[in-house]
Amino acid sequence: MISRIMQCIGIFFRLQSVVSQQIYGAWRVSALPRPIVTIFGGSRFGQSDIYAKQAHELARMFADAGVSVLTGGGSGIMQAVNCGAIASGVGKGRTMGISVTNIGEVPNPCVQEYIELDYFYARKWLLTRYASGFVIFPGGFGTFDELGEVITLMQTGKSKRVPIILIGKEFWDGFMQWLIDQPCEHGLIARENLELFHITDDLQQAFCMVRDACKLSE
Repeated sequence: MISRIMQCIGIFFRLQSVVSQQIYGAWRVSALPRPIVTIFGGSRFGQSDIYAKQAHELARMFADAGVSVLTGGGSGIMQAVNCGAIASGVGKGRTMGISVTNIGEVPNPCVQEYIELDYFYARKWLLTRYASGFVIFPGGFGTFDELGEVITLMQTGKSKRVPIILIGKEFWDGFMQWLIDQPCEHGLIARENLELFHITDDLQQAFCMVRDACKLSE
């Protein structure tokens, strides 16, 4: 009985910690100029990689247009995005990184504002809660997890429908074909749900789709 009580007390304090971090994070993120776009992507890309260069340019375009940008605050695509946003110097958009403790990440040098949380759940909630659009660059397990979370929230109606843009046709086309050949073929995913996201190499198209959605959300 004492052991169960101690377990319940431990769970209570952990839940309290999660909620307090969400409240603190919400206070910080809500202070960013609206609208906001969240950009995901792999942490292992060098800044000279084509995807990093595209991420830098797209973030600059968003910042020029007054759109604030959220990332995970780390290296790779995240660094390229944060650096692109501050390279603008024209618009009112700002950039913030939201990381998690003890995963080996350090804030990249271009983050204007930075939050470090203890829980992936709280981080993911903040990265998805305020976004008027999402741009997904190539990445690994973390990026696929974030993509799956965003699509699932929209597919189940738990979040509003906003653009999800996947950059890199060469990278994502194989994934798209697998979705058609396997989950869709077995009836595990409805084909109309594949319309929840759009794959492109055209940065201007990606920018316009998200910008137009941001205008509608204002």
